[in-house]
Amino acid sequence: MKKHTLISGAITILFIIIGFIVKSRYYYVPYPNLIEYTLAVVLLVITLFSLFGKEPVERKQRIITGMAAIVIFMISINLLNYIFEWHPLNLKLPFATSQSFEVDFEPYAWETETPGAYGYSEAVLDNYYQNINAWDRLRGLIVVKDDKLIIEKYFSGATRYSAFNVHSVTKSITSALVGLSIQHKFINSEHELVMPFFSEYTTDYKKNYKGALTIKHLLSMRGGWAGWDGHQTAIECIAEEKLHVVPDSTFKYFTGSQNILSAIVTKSAKQSTREFADQHLFKPLGIQNGFWRKVGGYYCGGDESYYTARDLARFGNMYLNMGKVDEVQLLDSTWVRKSFENYTTTSNEFRSLDAYDEVGYGLCWWIFKTKEGQPMYAARGKGGQHVILIPDKNIVVVILQEWNPLKKNAKVEGKLIGELLKIL
Repeated sequence: MKKHTLISGAITILFIIIGFIVKSRYYYVPYPNLIEYTLAVVLLVITLFSLFGKEPVERKQRIITGMAAIVIFMISINLLNYIFEWHPLNLKLPFATSQSFEVDFEPYAWETETPGAYGYSEAVLDNYYQNINAWDRLRGLIVVKDDKLIIEKYFSGATRYSAFNVHSVTKSITSALVGLSIQHKFINSEHELVMPFFSEYTTDYKKNYKGALTIKHLLSMRGGWAGWDGHQTAIECIAEEKLHVVPDSTFKYFTGSQNILSAIVTKSAKQSTREFADQHLFKPLGIQNGFWRKVGGYYCGGDESYYTARDLARFGNMYLNMGKVDEVQLLDSTWVRKSFENYTTTSNEFRSLDAYDEVGYGLCWWIFKTKEGQPMYAARGKGGQHVILIPDKNIVVVILQEWNPLKKNAKVEGKLIGELLKIL
């Protein structure tokens, strides 16, 4: 039995190491808490197999040892998760109805109004709500018009307290933080060179294109990166990733760019990106970040942050109001205008959908045009998270979906987004 206990202990330690490696490196997997549950099940299977052919007393001892191994493993992984900020501790189980968790704070308290007060037909809206039953991944839908919440719907068990991983919507939040860093004079301007912020990695950068890389190139996805759009950390990008063209030559979506920006915010403000955001953005907006993933010593600038739909709408509304919040100019209107400028007029990465055509990219904001020719702007995340701004109607639309490729139906989703925009 002693030998069995030692073997069980060795396997548990091995699984903790495997869990650490996977969770620290492959943080962008759709279900970040999948690995610990998978390994816990494997431990259970190993325990059950070890019972065959044993006497009752020894079987009981092995069951106790196996259960102890599972408990120790789960406690260890969750402790590491807490220390390294891998994902929310109360994230729902893998393959559950949504990739979200319930926050313990009250999301932004919007002033509300009925759609009918703005002339929207209740019958038309009711018919639309029936149609979106075919939208399998939809979890949250919010519409704010003239600074008032007029539509708020949740699906498949989600509530206003559900904080979702908004993925690349995080990029637009990081862009706002860069603007605020400039506004508060921590950064000189968006034209500042990137590499001087990382003096410890500047031994040979002048031999390649990185010496010309600016903050604006990162914001506009025109950095000239050679690698694929993975989830490279800031330091991996600076020290290892290559540029294959001169910056500003072409558009290429590259999440590592915003991870670098997060590191620049941290370095320039001398506080973490999350602390800076709390002080200069979230608290003034009256919102909270539910969770933010930390990788390589910096909070992710390109993805892996969680917000409720109400709080996300408040962020979008700030941009819709050109940076003004409750009559206070929180974010410089000049930065908002720069964010909505089109720095890439054509790209094979742009798409045409039923609802709109993608016609450009600003400073971490997608630029759309409706079929009627009206401009829209959007922060967008993988899996179908949207913060859509419709300036001519003074509307913010927030759409939150579950990241689940098995349920994805791009044609239906695009059609229903289009129907909603036509109604609005």
